[in-house]
Amino acid sequence: MSCPRSTQRRDSQAKNPSAAPLRWGVLLLSALSILSLCAIATRGGRDARVRVQGAWRTQDALSLRADNATIPRIIHQSWKTPHAIPARFQPWMRSWVAQHPTWTYVFWTDEDNLRLFERLYPEYLAVAKAVGKISLADMARYALLHRVGGLYVDADFECKQPFDDLHEGAHRIILSSEPLAHTVLLEGSDEAALCNALMASVPGHPFWLRVLDNIKAKFDAEGDHGDAVALTGPRIVKDTYFSPDFAFSDDDSDIAVFPQEYFYPEVAYWNLPSMQEKCEERSDPPAEAACDWLNKFPHGQFTANTHATHHWQCTWCLGDRSDDYVSLADVLYGMAGVVARPDVTSSGVRFYSAFYR
Repeated sequence: MSCPRSTQRRDSQAKNPSAAPLRWGVLLLSALSILSLCAIATRGGRDARVRVQGAWRTQDALSLRADNATIPRIIHQSWKTPHAIPARFQPWMRSWVAQHPTWTYVFWTDEDNLRLFERLYPEYLAVAKAVGKISLADMARYALLHRVGGLYVDADFECKQPFDDLHEGAHRIILSSEPLAHTVLLEGSDEAALCNALMASVPGHPFWLRVLDNIKAKFDAEGDHGDAVALTGPRIVKDTYFSPDFAFSDDDSDIAVFPQEYFYPEVAYWNLPSMQEKCEERSDPPAEAACDWLNKFPHGQFTANTHATHHWQCTWCLGDRSDDYVSLADVLYGMAGVVARPDVTSSGVRFYSAFYR
């Protein structure tokens, strides 16, 4: 699908094989992506917040630190229960185990998520009990990254290639930006949004406790108004990242934000009508560039750097939209690799094997 504005532009380009406006529009969107990430990287004139990770920097990091992977090779995924997972998630979830046969795959449930706060983070327990299940799932991913570390990824993510090269870099936290077309056309911002659907970390990084502190402070001040994105989701991560009172490491490799091509090559297709409406209404350069990008890459922009793609199921806002469910045993049956479930106690988190052969 493409927006009407882009369709009209394509008709005129048929008379001009160079299609220069389209190419310039895509170049402009690429420039906006770089500038918005640089805005994240440079805060208050001080370049100590983040490294915008490019392929060449990843290879540099590999050559320097190939024997010292700081982020554990653990994949965390979560769903309400292991007994009723939407069947369409099955190939996506299996892709993580298939691409990482030597990693440990851990599956968390809503009960496991709450137990994290009951046993290990009681200072946030009142909030965890009061908010909805999607906000609890948000809070739990920050807590488990702080306690255990590893790679957290939503169940509607599909792995395209192994993450070993990314985990062997010098960075201690990996964050990522979602498509700039989302922020330009849906949120009216030219600044890249940090998304919390895929994140990786060393254990014990103080950033995650600050995120949880900010959630608690926001909840205590405002309560839960049903906006999970603002209270516990991507916006609280971004607000914490930009917080002037949090001291990040002076090492520029401490936190890395990867461009959208790595993890978010596709937009939320169910939201295309809203983006198309904005293409009709707006003619400013960022919107023009975003609409050109949507027109040129209607099925996403996949590159050699693409390690995963988000299918944007938004089950918390759209519902499961499924009459066909499978169990975790169905999802992972016959998979090689280490599959585990968490055992959360007051002394920590242990994993026990869950064999699905």
